[in-house]
Amino acid sequence: MAKSKRKVPAINGSSTADIAFILLIFFLITTSMDTDKGLKRRLPPLMPKEEKQEDIEINERNIMQLLVNRNDQIAISREGRIEYVSLEDLKDRVKLFIVNPKDDSQLPEKETRNITGLGERTVTTSSYAISIKNEVETSYQMYISVQNEMIKAYNEVWDEVAQKEFGQKFESLPSEKQKCIIEMYPMHITETPLAELS
Repeated sequence: MAKSKRKVPAINGSSTADIAFILLIFFLITTSMDTDKGLKRRLPPLMPKEEKQEDIEINERNIMQLLVNRNDQIAISREGRIEYVSLEDLKDRVKLFIVNPKDDSQLPEKETRNITGLGERTVTTSSYAISIKNEVETSYQMYISVQNEMIKAYNEVWDEVAQKEFGQKFESLPSEKQKCIIEMYPMHITETPLAELS
């Protein structure tokens, strides 16, 4: 018996192009979703080579040194004394240092400054600084955790001042009013990366 040849029906190619296009869009969208992680910081402007950087003398009481060792322990060094603190207590200690609400002689000096849009206010001196020093072996997780606690401290200070001055949260203020708050309590954090601490 002879086999009969059957004609195979042609495949409709129009839907294949649609499916290929949908797959292309799907892969473009899913593979290009970058999630940037990191710390938001603005670096100081680059100094011209011909300009000599002046040494600024800062009163010892206006400096808080945070030391993070290879065991991920946090120490606060102030005026020759070292005190270990937990990560949970760090934010409150930093807030106290930034604001110095009772004008404590062990914390930064207070000064009266003319704040744009608010007038004269007695606030912490603008020459205070928080210095963070990390050992080379400090874990990345602890480094990020310390940075987060610093940011939380500043955000809480700014929120409290915004509530007091404007009756609103800092985030909901227009940018001009936010600048007033930041002018009162600017972020002064310095870092010494990869320091060999003893």
